Amino acid sequence: MSDENWTVLARQGAYNASAAAKADFVMDWAVDGLLPATGATVLFGTGSTGKTQLLLWLAMHIAARGDQKPEKWLGADVRATGKILVLSAEDLREHLFKRIGDIAWWMSDQTGWAEEQIEDVCSRIHVMPFLSMSNQEFGDLNPSLFSRGGDRGEWGPTPSLDSIEKFLDEANREAVASGRPEDRFVGVILDSAVSMAGFEMSHSEATTNFLFHLNRMSRRQGMFWAIIGHTPKDAAKKTDDPAVERLRGSAMWSTTPRTVIELRCATQNDNVDQVLVQYPQLSVRDVLFLSTAKANSMGADLRPRALMRVKEHGAFIDISEQFPGIFERNAKSFGETDHVGPRRPIDQDQTWLAIIDLVAWITESGRPGVKFSRRNLRDAFERHQPRHDVLKYVSPEHEGKHSRTDFTLAWYLAQLREFGAISDAKAGQFVVVNLEEARTRFRSASGGPSASWAYWEDVNEEPMAAAPADQNEASSTTGPVGGERLLPPLRKDG
Repeated sequence: MSDENWTVLARQGAYNASAAAKADFVMDWAVDGLLPATGATVLFGTGSTGKTQLLLWLAMHIAARGDQKPEKWLGADVRATGKILVLSAEDLREHLFKRIGDIAWWMSDQTGWAEEQIEDVCSRIHVMPFLSMSNQEFGDLNPSLFSRGGDRGEWGPTPSLDSIEKFLDEANREAVASGRPEDRFVGVILDSAVSMAGFEMSHSEATTNFLFHLNRMSRRQGMFWAIIGHTPKDAAKKTDDPAVERLRGSAMWSTTPRTVIELRCATQNDNVDQVLVQYPQLSVRDVLFLSTAKANSMGADLRPRALMRVKEHGAFIDISEQFPGIFERNAKSFGETDHVGPRRPIDQDQTWLAIIDLVAWITESGRPGVKFSRRNLRDAFERHQPRHDVLKYVSPEHEGKHSRTDFTLAWYLAQLREFGAISDAKAGQFVVVNLEEARTRFRSASGGPSASWAYWEDVNEEPMAAAPADQNEASSTTGPVGGERLLPPLRKDG
């Protein structure tokens, strides 16, 4: 047994804590309170939330150098300066370059970077896009970082991870030897654990070995690993559970990393109405919440952040201070509450006209023959519902299983289909048949003018039914329950 073996050293007292009585230990952060300078950090969320984009935005802050380097990220001091390595098995090279370039040019407007500074900061983000590599560049079957091998079948690093570690060692050794410490690699972004770890996320032994290896390797190299994780498909139903309950895979994914952070899109239960009124170009999913689900580092910043997506540039704006009440959750959507029976819309005919307008908005003004999906209608609803009282009591549930639940989007779709206003198309879609007649029927029923409700032509206008003045629950019109139709079916022959 070697004299440097841990059990030998332990018997010699090498691990006693006597130094703790004298030393003043200071936590080393890449971003103060949010991202430790070494070790593994997991950022997780549902698909298409913006996890990769958020980390590329962070990479830009760390890679920048000189007098115009951003001092803050999400209100926290950026302490690290250096190069970032991006490992991706999910995006093509040109897609990642487009994202990085868009963020850099947007940040130049905020920082005053000249074109050469934009090129410099982009050059300090190194991208290894394995999908775009030729067989000569990368000849392995996949870029998995861990695999089972050896006589005992233990999980350990693959040649790919060994090569990455060697590259980082040699690059940093050269930077230091050349007197350019700011050119060291200080962080790695792994996109993602699912596509590159090399094992099922639920495999506890593999996860333990993988994260232990990364934590120890990154500490030796003096850099962080930011790992993108995912959530199970049913995570959206668990927004009231602790964040770590929504992280996909073994419990080791939430216990072994130095920090675990969740990024999630806002839902109808979040208090984002004021944001959507002030920024009408946004949808509910363009508002995001960033929260630390777990941190075992002294001085960790546990404050949640609310972000607004800058869609055309791939960046984000922290709106936490601008909307201090945004972290107060609304009452649950009535698809999730315990009330008895559905909550009836204040004016059902006006609500119907608004639903028809939503369908028209996503089908070229309701042109017959145009197809749309349930998801298309849900997205349009989420964009408009916070700003139009007439949609207040429409529930966002849009899947077919909710078609018998009164006043859900799925129920309205089922009724429009029975009316003959829309019909089924292939691949779970719908096709417009005759929205105009449906509009005329409801317009007449509500006592309005007989003329068709004009579609909006300007894309910046949002043609939504206005809520009737001085309406309240008590003056609600009588309507159906239990899935009955509001009006007889429309004639399918027009």
